Amino acid sequence: MREKLLSNSYLTILSVFLFSIFIVSCNEFEGDQEVPSFIYIKGFNVVENPAISQSSVDGFQSSAITDAWVYVDNIYIGTYSLPSKVPILKKGNHKIEIKPGIKLNGIALTRSDYPFYTSYTATHNLRELETDTIDTMDITYRDDFSVFAISELFENSFLSFSTEGLMQDTNKLNTCNHADTVEWGTTCGAMYLDASEIPYRIISDTIKCTNKSTLVMEIDYWCNIPLGIGMMGKPSPAAQTQYLNVMTLNPNDKKGWQKVYIVLGKVWQQLSYPENFRVFLTPQKKKGVQKGWIYIDNIKIIHYPNN
Repeated sequence: MREKLLSNSYLTILSVFLFSIFIVSCNEFEGDQEVPSFIYIKGFNVVENPAISQSSVDGFQSSAITDAWVYVDNIYIGTYSLPSKVPILKKGNHKIEIKPGIKLNGIALTRSDYPFYTSYTATHNLRELETDTIDTMDITYRDDFSVFAISELFENSFLSFSTEGLMQDTNKLNTCNHADTVEWGTTCGAMYLDASEIPYRIISDTIKCTNKSTLVMEIDYWCNIPLGIGMMGKPSPAAQTQYLNVMTLNPNDKKGWQKVYIVLGKVWQQLSYPENFRVFLTPQKKKGVQKGWIYIDNIKIIHYPNN
């Protein structure tokens, strides 16, 4: 009897679900036009912006754009994985805007358009059942909107990070110039942690930000042990310095270099938005790994202009 009740319940849920899809599908194509036009979106390519310092350095434009946020006549149509064929219930000349989209913290369920990139805007003549192909779109970082508090590409001898509590000549943040390791330019950052060693922190230079809005860290990484990302600061001038974890990047030694956009704003809020703070990186041990390594490159801390 219990199995029969469960079976009936599943049939009821399935029926409701299918009916809901039918209703949604009908609603989606309601209106003056029921035959869609299409645009095919290939993707984005981040290129140099001469107005931004370091923009010409190899690796500055590294990106992980996964989605297209589509607007027609300033009305949001939807978010689509790249490349994608997008149906639009309009014909004739219309303004098409496409914003590059990313996965915040590398999580598929936290997709967002990226405000520090420019977007594509053009007028297209849409025709029913025809597909208008948009070739790969060149975009740049927005020089009017982006403040690069940290931009460490590891191509200079003076680094924006140093080991906490140690002099610069004993810094555990090394540089690597092995051709089979480096992906951009001639060098990348490297941290090592043997199974017998004590974990340590690599601390950034001080960051000053007074705009309590979007605060993002970009980093390219390749590692066989976990990499912890955190933020340090004082909730008040008289308080002690706090170290708060933001997230941990899992080993990706089998995949190679990957990029992630890390949201720092929530942890910054937990610190009561100090105007001056730092970010830190900490190698973590992994069971069974005797020689741990982490390679990093193209680290950028980006925020809106200060108030």
